[in-house]
Amino acid sequence: MEKRICLLAGHDSSHQIQDYVVFLAREMSKISDVYYYADVKMPEQTLKKIRPYVQFADSSAHFGQDFGSWKKLIQILGWSVITRYKELVLINDSVYGPMTDLSSIFEKMTRHNYDFWGLTENYDSIYHLESYFMVFEEEILKNKEFQKFWLKEKADYSRRYYEQYITSFLTDLGFVGNSYIKNYGHEDMLSHPLKLIKQNQMPFVRVKSLQKPAQNLNEPILFIDKRISRQTGYDTGLIKKHLAADKDFCGFGIERYIHDFAKDVRNKIECFTPKI
Repeated sequence: MEKRICLLAGHDSSHQIQDYVVFLAREMSKISDVYYYADVKMPEQTLKKIRPYVQFADSSAHFGQDFGSWKKLIQILGWSVITRYKELVLINDSVYGPMTDLSSIFEKMTRHNYDFWGLTENYDSIYHLESYFMVFEEEILKNKEFQKFWLKEKADYSRRYYEQYITSFLTDLGFVGNSYIKNYGHEDMLSHPLKLIKQNQMPFVRVKSLQKPAQNLNEPILFIDKRISRQTGYDTGLIKKHLAADKDFCGFGIERYIHDFAKDVRNKIECFTPKI
């Protein structure tokens, strides 16, 4: 029996596979067989970027988001293929990484004999494991109710709906799941990437935490790329190259300080400018 299969869900509004996603696929291919599907139509020339690291790559605008892409791959492969593996990993391209050793995390979680697990947990609305990275063990893969779950997936249901639902669904079936990092403060854990890396050897940083830090980051943004690189050795050039396409991105160094300082001054001037 094969050890592990990884289904990687992608999406990019520019119809490209970013370099950080190619790196993600490459690193996952070292510990699993990787299959890729994107919820946006991509040209074959783009898919060629990722093919050296995956068993299969395809795309279509199915509008089912991550769970829709995972469903597509499950339909293409069939359960007869998937159940040859001992573990199924679901992952998407909403994170940068891996930045630390994934193998040690798998070893630690395997020792606990969980039926399913994720890296982080969330208490928003209901308790659930966050779906950017989830692992399901052999008994779940063979479970008929779990297999039926993927037949019920609909494009008009959001990723958030399924992310929140799947944890309670599996728990109700009698399976035991847990999170690699516990969320005792019931907070947005991914808004503290440096803390998670330092204290828990967290392998991923959420894209939107660096893309839109005002809403999604609770740590200083200044020089965060250098701090990530210093703690993990990850090539943060992959992050900056991805974010550079965003017109609002102004870097992480002194240029960001100047940008933020100028913005703050403009806001203060506007507050004191008399309205005519």
